[in-house]
Amino acid sequence: MIRVRWLNAQWPASMRTIGNRMKARPFTEDSVDGFAVERIREDFIEGRFIEKYAYQEINSDPFGKEEVVERVGYRSTEFTLHSQFPQVELRNGQRSIRDFVNRLLETCNFDLVVSPVTVNLLDWVSNLQASLGKEVTVDSLQISGVELEAGITGKILLKGDKDVREAVDHIVGGKKYVLEKIQMKLEMGSQRVTVHLANNGSAKVPPDHTSDLLPLLRKSIPQSKS
Repeated sequence: MIRVRWLNAQWPASMRTIGNRMKARPFTEDSVDGFAVERIREDFIEGRFIEKYAYQEINSDPFGKEEVVERVGYRSTEFTLHSQFPQVELRNGQRSIRDFVNRLLETCNFDLVVSPVTVNLLDWVSNLQASLGKEVTVDSLQISGVELEAGITGKILLKGDKDVREAVDHIVGGKKYVLEKIQMKLEMGSQRVTVHLANNGSAKVPPDHTSDLLPLLRKSIPQSKS
């Protein structure tokens, strides 16, 4: 599965200006990190953020003698920056996006605001159904913060061989809850594929369908009404 996450950003300049600034901070043999910009257009930038890191590898011989070998590794995060919401798309990146965001801030002379996306998952699925023009089946979802009794809250995982969305209200009985994650199945051509969504604006999608699904998922993300 391909891991994707979307973020909000308030750009201080045009995509072309920001893209050219990123090209001025390239990843080289002597870099600790940097950008590899692949395409710059009026409304988006595509590229990779590459990080170099050092680690130690311990090798043992048959006689119990250990040798410490210094190694160098590389991490790469694919990204697309858009002029419109959601402005940042990260693919197969690290769990921590701090280094990427820090370099992006430096590139924009710290005149940039990057913030998480908080998504109503049911609205996201409904928007996706409308874009696809066909039904989507949510066969698993996870909710938390359900008050079972005074001072006691619970986390509930629902699974089924049919859509489980309607079962939520029956189970929680009007109590407040947080919908954290869902798993859904949908038709893509002649295949039935599984997609995972989380309320922090992230998704896991099959690698064979990223080019079809990612634009639809991004377009379907509901903007917060706050």
